[in-house]
Amino acid sequence: MDFNVHKPTHLVALLGILGSIALFIVFPLISLFFPTEIPAIYSPTLSPLQKITLELVLLFVQFLFVFVGLIFVPLLWYKVVNQISLKEIFSRLQLKKEGLDLALLWGFIAVIVAFGITLAIGLVYMYLTKIDPTTLSNIPDLQQLFSVPSLYLLVAIQPFCEEFFFRGFLFEKLQKTAGIPLAVIVTSVLFGISHLSYTYAYAAVIAVFLGVLFSLVVIKTKNLYSAIFAHTLINIVSLTLFFTGKSFGM
Repeated sequence: MDFNVHKPTHLVALLGILGSIALFIVFPLISLFFPTEIPAIYSPTLSPLQKITLELVLLFVQFLFVFVGLIFVPLLWYKVVNQISLKEIFSRLQLKKEGLDLALLWGFIAVIVAFGITLAIGLVYMYLTKIDPTTLSNIPDLQQLFSVPSLYLLVAIQPFCEEFFFRGFLFEKLQKTAGIPLAVIVTSVLFGISHLSYTYAYAAVIAVFLGVLFSLVVIKTKNLYSAIFAHTLINIVSLTLFFTGKSFGM
């Protein structure tokens, strides 16, 4: 079943999609032109228990926005507009157990390629902008809000939601209407834009290239788990390398 503007439930689903796009794509784009600093949330007067409680609340809110915007909203569209079963939804998203071993293998290969791409872009970006390399990471900003365990939780869970939305839902819809090449380009650019709020344009540039890489891996394996695995592993390894380098004074 296709979208029908005369059906109220379809309009609700459309508003959900527009809300997700506004939150995860438009807002980061606006932040590029109107950057804001992360406010000091943890007051020195807070007790350890109060700090933990506040952090848990922040973590819950973060996961709530990500789950609703990137998981629930696409599911709502599939159920209300397309009127298909959960099994069919997973089939369209290419979330399947068949060929999982091959998907994980290609995901691992993608991780190796991704770090090569990141290194090359990073060197070129630093050469062209003369920027301090220590400012390229958004982890110090996130550390103002979350402890190390919470950061690992974030980088391990959020990739699933992002891949579900970008390489899953959006890619599936664009592929049907515009073809695979345009679907790869559009979803990758939007994925990059969603990372603009992290740090300068560097994170967005990296994200665009990684978006293309993840898309190609999904096309190759016909399995979204390949991109989910690659994305998650890249995040975890990057975070670990950051803390390892920091411990050695790098």
